Amino acid sequence: MPRVSPEADHDSALGAQDGQTTLGRAAWVGSEIFSPPVLIALMLVSLAVVTDPNWVGTTVISVIAFAVIPQAVAIAMTLRGRATDKFIVNRAQRHLFYAIVMASTVLGAAATLFVTESAWVSWACFIAVGLVAAVAVINTVFKISLHALISALTAVVIASAFSWWVLLATVPVWALVIWSRVHLGRHSRSEVIAGSMLGFLAAGVLLLGAGVPMG
Repeated sequence: MPRVSPEADHDSALGAQDGQTTLGRAAWVGSEIFSPPVLIALMLVSLAVVTDPNWVGTTVISVIAFAVIPQAVAIAMTLRGRATDKFIVNRAQRHLFYAIVMASTVLGAAATLFVTESAWVSWACFIAVGLVAAVAVINTVFKISLHALISALTAVVIASAFSWWVLLATVPVWALVIWSRVHLGRHSRSEVIAGSMLGFLAAGVLLLGAGVPMG
């Protein structure tokens, strides 16, 4: 059974010490409050409410498949000692996680497509499957930041659903998230830049394919 490395223990100790400072608390907010499962759920709810008459069913299915189950898997892996923490900072520990998440994403996308009446939600499902596959492949050689990816994607998609003025709130959240991952030592600058680029690209594909939800 994989064990937590001494380096990971050292990082955790530094993180705990840093958490007592103002910057540490800000970093905690960026990583925990605006974690990928939270932002994914907010994005899916936003898209469904704005574009889908069956938004209740769509939201329940998609949020469970794309946010709740991946988070539960990460927590279970952590509790069983198969991951350093729920964000699985060790790239070598992510392979099993991505395999399970891919299954959940594919099944969840199929179920969501069955009930949704929204082109935007449908595109989101296809993009979700593509992103999980892409990140799983990238992870074999490079630990791309999921926090950066999801926060970048969410910043654009949520604003597109309501008003581009919302970018005044979502872009600072993205900036806080990527700063927090570097500040906490969980990712390098190149890893958060790569994640952000992939997130913005995915958002562009969604809007080019389905259009802007707010019209």
